Amino acid sequence: YRDREYFSAIQSSIQIGDQPVRTYVVGQTSRDAKGEPINSQTLFNLGSITKSFTAALALQAQKAGKVDLETDFTEYLPEYKKWSGISLTRLLNMTSGLPNYSDTATVNYLMAQDLTRFWPESELISTVYPQNIDPAPPLKSGYFYSNTAYILSGMILEKQYQQPLKTLLENYIFKSHSLHNTFYPVPDYPEAVKQRLVHGYNYNNYDSPELTGQDVTTNNLSWAGAAGAIVANSEDLVKWIRLLFVENELLDAKQKAKLQQIASIKTGKAIAETTAEDNRGFGLGVVQGYDSGLGRYWFYEGETLGYRAVYFYLPCQKMIVTTLVNSSVADSNDHAGQLTKEIYQVMAKANPQNSCQQK
Repeated sequence: YRDREYFSAIQSSIQIGDQPVRTYVVGQTSRDAKGEPINSQTLFNLGSITKSFTAALALQAQKAGKVDLETDFTEYLPEYKKWSGISLTRLLNMTSGLPNYSDTATVNYLMAQDLTRFWPESELISTVYPQNIDPAPPLKSGYFYSNTAYILSGMILEKQYQQPLKTLLENYIFKSHSLHNTFYPVPDYPEAVKQRLVHGYNYNNYDSPELTGQDVTTNNLSWAGAAGAIVANSEDLVKWIRLLFVENELLDAKQKAKLQQIASIKTGKAIAETTAEDNRGFGLGVVQGYDSGLGRYWFYEGETLGYRAVYFYLPCQKMIVTTLVNSSVADSNDHAGQLTKEIYQVMAKANPQNSCQQK
């Protein structure tokens, strides 16, 4: 799908049980004929997989007594009182109903005019917050995907710790858990990170038609912030999934249980687990899926203007597959998830000792 999806590189890492991580790469750092071959250290945008990092910080903050996830978020950010009645948990599990700033014409137009523009968090929220009208228009009910909710969550963490989100991520996650190839490039890319970043290409003629076919590597990720600004390689992404779901160093059992409390994407109501009839559930920055052939699994696909990142974790088979691609596309033209699942199927066939039965 290289030409059809306008990318030049794929990086994929796989771990089965406690075996060493295996990383595979194909392609080059740009679509230019002179582009260098990529390697295992090449970096990609993770997009909305960032949300699981923000959610993990929020769970740590609750344990430290900095926040209460069941408290109305406007207790922490009273300047947004017109949105009162929404808990921090609802911000994190996509049941807040808040309008999505990244869908607005304002953000998309200004970003297309200047990819390097820096976006303060308050400016992003202002594009959707009803400042000059009272009462505020009604919010969506049920499940509704909103980057706004995660920007607000990041703002709360910064306020409660009195530190930038970048510092919190570095001190409480990246450094303390040996994620040496994971970065939060806000307010902008450090030169050392920029040099390792594969070029990214926009090929989504629906969400950002003005940028279709363009190299968007210079895009300042402040617009994504706590909702989607992390960059990493596929091997560190495997490490991150282990930290979230397998090991007990980042989150204890109680915190992991909270992370995995899901709301149905179909109804927005809390469900114990996904089923064939209700096969997608959103937790705190993570998604559980159900497949009749695979059983239950955890996954996510993140996307920025020029990158896609997918992970696939099957608890039953103790297998993690991550795939990173350097283009963004419309949903109808996106095969990154299919690739990730097919890699899993190849690995499962080659490792029958890890097979298992799951209802």
